[in-house]
Amino acid sequence: MQLLEFIISPLTWVFQTVYEGIFAATGNYGISIILLSLVATLITSPIARKARELEQKEKVRQDEMAPLVAAARERYKGRDRFEKIDEIYQAHGYHPIKSMASLAPLLLQLPFLLAALFMLVNYPPLAGQGFLFVQDLSKPDALALLPGSYALNILPIALTAIALLDSFTKPEATAQSRRRFLIVSLVLLALIYPFPAAVCLYWLCSNFWSLIRSQFSAVTASNREPAPAKSDS
Repeated sequence: MQLLEFIISPLTWVFQTVYEGIFAATGNYGISIILLSLVATLITSPIARKARELEQKEKVRQDEMAPLVAAARERYKGRDRFEKIDEIYQAHGYHPIKSMASLAPLLLQLPFLLAALFMLVNYPPLAGQGFLFVQDLSKPDALALLPGSYALNILPIALTAIALLDSFTKPEATAQSRRRFLIVSLVLLALIYPFPAAVCLYWLCSNFWSLIRSQFSAVTASNREPAPAKSDS
């Protein structure tokens, strides 16, 4: 972890510099976190757009192969099935590793998410600072109390829900990519659950901006599609 923190440290320094500049203008730690996530989203938008284009190309290719692969699975068994499906993949210039393209947007955002993590997880000015319903941004949010005085952190659950909503509403996503993203999201939820509210607030906002961006892109793409030609009657 220390090596990773060292590698990300230049980006972490940039994040802290931008964050402190935003705070100087707003005077509010929570709002500054939200605006920092928006700035990072705007910066990464061109990269995210390229990732979505890659994902769309892979979906088109998988859709083209799907009937052939299904027929091969039904007709052949064992080694013959494997070789026939491999022939289909080669004919379409496809490799199963390319199915990981669905994770490209998440992987491209990862350095920025890690930079925010390393900056906010031990940022002394946040100690004791509240925002909206969060009492202390430097600690887990503990927004819900369960029987037995057990505190439930809501922000990690909310940011995971938004990420899954974004993934499951993307028209370019496949059933396989959605299942894979679900597994990754649940693993991340387990990892980030005990993080300070400041980190979770940043990630929640980042996921929300990503959802808005995806929906806007989908609407824009549908508006660009030509209307079906009217048949003469």
